[in-house]
Amino acid sequence: MSLSQVFYILWRRAWIVALTFIFALIVAGGILIFLPGRYDAVATASIDPGSINPVTDSVGPVTTVGLMQGNLMELVQSQRVALDVVKRLNLTANPDVQADYRNSNSFGRQSIDDWMAGSILKNVDPKFDMGTNVLAIKYKAGDPNQAALIANAFLAATVDASIAMKAAAGDQTARWFAPQLDDLRKDLQAARAALEQFQSRTNVVAPNAQGSDAESAALAAVTQDLSAARASLTSLQSRLATGSTDLASDPSDPDLQLLNSLKEKVSSLQAEIESVKNSLGTNNPKVISAAANLATYRKQLADATEKSREHLKEKIATTQRQIASLEIAQAQAQKTLIVAQGQRDRLGDLQRDVVFKLDELNARQRASAQARLQSKLTFADIAVLDKAAAPISPAFPKPYIVIPAAIGGGLVLGIVLALIAEATDRRIRFPADFGFATSAPHLGVVEASKGRKGLGGRRRQGLLPAS
Repeated sequence: MSLSQVFYILWRRAWIVALTFIFALIVAGGILIFLPGRYDAVATASIDPGSINPVTDSVGPVTTVGLMQGNLMELVQSQRVALDVVKRLNLTANPDVQADYRNSNSFGRQSIDDWMAGSILKNVDPKFDMGTNVLAIKYKAGDPNQAALIANAFLAATVDASIAMKAAAGDQTARWFAPQLDDLRKDLQAARAALEQFQSRTNVVAPNAQGSDAESAALAAVTQDLSAARASLTSLQSRLATGSTDLASDPSDPDLQLLNSLKEKVSSLQAEIESVKNSLGTNNPKVISAAANLATYRKQLADATEKSREHLKEKIATTQRQIASLEIAQAQAQKTLIVAQGQRDRLGDLQRDVVFKLDELNARQRASAQARLQSKLTFADIAVLDKAAAPISPAFPKPYIVIPAAIGGGLVLGIVLALIAEATDRRIRFPADFGFATSAPHLGVVEASKGRKGLGGRRRQGLLPAS
């Protein structure tokens, strides 16, 4: 279908377009005149999710902004807030409201307060402006003053409900902590009693600040004495085996001192005899006397050497007994240390258990104290920006919206109805209809009789093409 055909159809069906357009204007006029106006009052508040909690001294996570906004919107539309608004404004005291309640289906099923709360919830519309934390609570009503009053009441009830919910959560947490703290105190007392009983039974104390203790010191002393005894035994056995009389090996040994003194005297006499023998001869009385003294000293040296060996054997035997005794003492000190270490480990476990239970009790007590303070908190993350004012003009209907909508809608609807009427009525009533119905050439028109020729005939003649 070409554009000329469309214009031709609209020209033929112009009465449909005109009637539809006039009807749309009449409907728009009726809406503007007879439909009661609806007034929208808006109360706004700012939400600060990052504010510092005065109890915990911490900042709320910004990642929960979306969750907080959703919770607040649900809170505004909750039955709890609506009931608070009904009670604040005493909305059920109006006789007209009471009459509407008695005539409603809710009469006898729910209280008038619940019924009224459900009614006003239908007209409240909370939302957050895009990209902001501003909560806008819109209330729709036929009375501008009532719309502003209820919108402000919804905002105040929402703030109070948010505070009450925080306080209720804190009070519930504090009540939950009470039996937990009692159990923790009992556990702490039991741990302390077990520590005291263990210490009184074992008489064990913790090591000092340097980490030393009597058992370790005793074992170290025994080990040191045993090492010294073994070194002394080795030295004595070496002297006995080699027959060494070196005074440097043990300067305090009287046997070595005696032996070294006799050796010096023997050496001195031998040198003297050799000197006198060369000058005076072998048979000189002085030489003979010196030789007799030398024999005496050698006899004393041999006796001293033998006695020294006997003393060495006795010292070796004494040292061996001392070593055996020290080895027994060392084994006993090791056992004592092992037992003491086990007791100290047990003591440490008991002490750590006491410290752990004390820390846990202190942490729970701090959390309980914070919960008790939270239950008394009158702080909210909501700050009122603007209270709702009674709107001057209605939000609906607005003439500058209704009239253009009626004009545009009437024209579009008239055109659509005209096209639908043409599509459902395909009769050929004018010569031009042949051109739309068939592609055959148009030869002519048979005129109607003169007696029946009327307005329709004249109109059709006017539509005939020139011959």
